[in-house]
Amino acid sequence: MKTIFISLLLLYTPLMANTDLQERRSQSIQSIFNGLNKDTMHLVDEFYDPNVEFQDPVGKIRGAAGIRKYYENMYKNVSSIHFDFTKEVISGDTHVIFWTMHLTAKGLNGGEPIAVDGNSHIIFGGNENKVVFHRDYFDMGEFIYERIPVLGYIIKKVKTQFEHK
Repeated sequence: MKTIFISLLLLYTPLMANTDLQERRSQSIQSIFNGLNKDTMHLVDEFYDPNVEFQDPVGKIRGAAGIRKYYENMYKNVSSIHFDFTKEVISGDTHVIFWTMHLTAKGLNGGEPIAVDGNSHIIFGGNENKVVFHRDYFDMGEFIYERIPVLGYIIKKVKTQFEHK
């Protein structure tokens, strides 16, 4: 009986350690998404590997320094930003996290809050176990283009033509 218990313990100990690591990674993802602002750009260097690959609907960036510049430019007009996380799928070093971003920014939507659904595909790795790959998926039309008066009207008209009725 003692042998069976020790065997089970040895079998499940790596699984428990892996689960703990995945939970810490999930928390770090949520912390950086909700903690990053124009005054906390140092978090980029703590979260991302120096050679990280990043992509979102705006473009592709290689390297944490490039991501930091991108975020510095993006966040300079942000009054507030918050993410609500709705679901997460984890497989090894890969996390896919679903969210709703709530954003208020000067010059965007008349300064009124915007809510956009999306998800992020994030892979951890490298020597320091930081993020080596990050890709965001969201509807750029919903986020920006639909909020431009004439263009927004046209995009909404086109979308209604493709709706399932």
